[in-house]
Amino acid sequence: MNKYLQSSIKDNANAEQPGIIIPTPFTPTAHTKTKTVKKQYRPYVYVTASVLLLACLVLAYLFTAKSVVLVTFPQASQLKISGGMHFELADHFLMLPGDYQLSASLKGHFPLKQSFTVSELQNQQLNFEFTRLPGKLTLALKPQTPVSVFIDGSPVEQIENTISNIPAGRHRLTLRSERFLPFTSEVQIEGKEIEQILEVKLIPAWAQVNFNSQPAGAEVYHQEKLLGITPLSAEVLQGEHQIRYQKAGYKQTQRELKVKAGIDMTLDPVPLFKLTGKLAITSTPAGVSVTYGDQYLGTTPLTVAVKPDSNQALLLFKDGYQEYATSLEVPSGQTVNKAFSLQPIVGEISFRVTPADALLYIDERLMGRANQKMTLPAKQQTVRIAKAGFVDYKSQILPNPSMEQVFSVQMKTFAQDKFDRLAPVITNSTGSKLKLFKPNDIFVMGASRREQGRRANEVRREISLTRAFYLGLTEVTNKEFRQFKKDHSSGHVKGNSLNASKQPVVRITWLEAVTFCNWLSEKEQLEKVYQITDNKLTDINLDANGYRLPTEAEWVWAARYQDGKMLKYAWGESLPPTEGSTNIGDIAGAAILGEIQPTYNDRYITTAPVASFSANKKGLYDLPGNVAEWIHDYYQIQTGLSLKTEKDPSGPESGDYHVIRGASWAHGTRTELRLSFRDYGNDKRDDLGFRIARNAL
Repeated sequence: MNKYLQSSIKDNANAEQPGIIIPTPFTPTAHTKTKTVKKQYRPYVYVTASVLLLACLVLAYLFTAKSVVLVTFPQASQLKISGGMHFELADHFLMLPGDYQLSASLKGHFPLKQSFTVSELQNQQLNFEFTRLPGKLTLALKPQTPVSVFIDGSPVEQIENTISNIPAGRHRLTLRSERFLPFTSEVQIEGKEIEQILEVKLIPAWAQVNFNSQPAGAEVYHQEKLLGITPLSAEVLQGEHQIRYQKAGYKQTQRELKVKAGIDMTLDPVPLFKLTGKLAITSTPAGVSVTYGDQYLGTTPLTVAVKPDSNQALLLFKDGYQEYATSLEVPSGQTVNKAFSLQPIVGEISFRVTPADALLYIDERLMGRANQKMTLPAKQQTVRIAKAGFVDYKSQILPNPSMEQVFSVQMKTFAQDKFDRLAPVITNSTGSKLKLFKPNDIFVMGASRREQGRRANEVRREISLTRAFYLGLTEVTNKEFRQFKKDHSSGHVKGNSLNASKQPVVRITWLEAVTFCNWLSEKEQLEKVYQITDNKLTDINLDANGYRLPTEAEWVWAARYQDGKMLKYAWGESLPPTEGSTNIGDIAGAAILGEIQPTYNDRYITTAPVASFSANKKGLYDLPGNVAEWIHDYYQIQTGLSLKTEKDPSGPESGDYHVIRGASWAHGTRTELRLSFRDYGNDKRDDLGFRIARNAL
């Protein structure tokens, strides 16, 4: 706006009456040029602007700064802050948010130098804590004695009973001394380099012990430390101790001592014993027994402590040698060496041994061939005679110096020894007993053609029976058989029972009998004799050690062979039977039987409980009666007397029937009652059972 326009406006403004402002036409002056004028400000303007700017900055700071109260514990008189912009007011600071560091100091405390952060909160209080300087603790000990000091379990150093640099606070103080009880206390350390004093009264860890000995003058040691010479009084620390007393010329003596602190003791005098002497003895021969007085010292060579300064009897003795006796005194604390030679006592023994080439050992020393005459010491000695293939013979001998002795030995082979060791009677798992037989006999089976009642199948045969075997004392009972077959019933005959527990089992086939034998073998873990497949016999192994039926030769030998002769009947050579000899067909069973023995009564209609009648001379029951018995052998008829002796026969290898031997409760004729009577079959019967056998080796 130019000055003309400004003037016009001003004039119009001062007019008395208001009106419309009419612009004056502008006519530019010829040749007039526009000139730029530079505006000039006065100094107060700049000052004012600066003040306004500063005020704005202060307002901005006041708007963003936070009120911060800084508190120290204990309160420090002066705080120094480094970091961002801050102002201290009466009780707080104005500080922008950010990181700062506070520094302060206080007497008795470590200097405080700690970083802190001002947050965006408008009002804040920050707390800081001084750490007290360590303190000192002086121990006033009563009594004064060296101690080890532990603070909170750790050892600390102390100079003249003063402990420095102890952190302020509560601590556990422990003092330990060799001769005093441990001292423990809780202490509060003030810190700030303040020295505190703690009075400590130590309690002695010992007791006064009075020692004495008989005789007096013994040195008393505790862990190799000499306490003194008895009588004496010494301080001994509490606990268990080994105390040793020793005095020249006497045995050391030890005692256990248990001391309790503060409780004085007076011990009983300890008796001391003089040192013994030693006796060293050698002899020829060695191993001589020695006694000295009433004390047995042992056998030579020996060195033994003995009662000293006393004349005692010395005796040396050994089996087979003459005794030697003398007397001897052994000085106290000395060793006496003696050597003696004993004279032997001998006797002569002649050894007669079969076989002659066996070897002879005396006390396990080989003496050569067994058959010889020897002169031996008259003492108990061990004899052993050995030969390959034979069992060693062992025995004790005592030669007699007054007479010659003869020592006869018949050595046994291993088989003979095993044979001799066989049990005479065994009991099987069903409870029945079997007796051992060791036959070595030759006899003739069968009967003469002239014998009344003989049948064609009783051909005479010469038998050699040598194999040892076990044979059942009785026939197998219903009770025993039902352990194998629970539901078996032997039934009855016209209302007369055959089924009682002790009656012999009947109504079984030969195959059932041998199957029972196999079951019993398995039960006792023995090798089976009979191989049965699909209820048929497929093989027989008579060398097995399991149960089997007796062979015909074994049954005949057991029933007939007596005193080198063959019996005709079990009771003798003629009929009727002897009273009470057996159970056969007689008047007791006449109502249900055919032919019987009319003058004999056994009081049983059918079978009797086994062993109801007397055993024969071999101790076997019911061989001639009660029930007939299945035999192992297949049945066959031989013709004529064979010129060849049959050794341990077991019958043919096959056949259609099996042998049955012995009379039964249903038999009463002369033919059937003879022991040579042979029957055969495969089927079960009311009067047919069995007994069992086993090989002995």
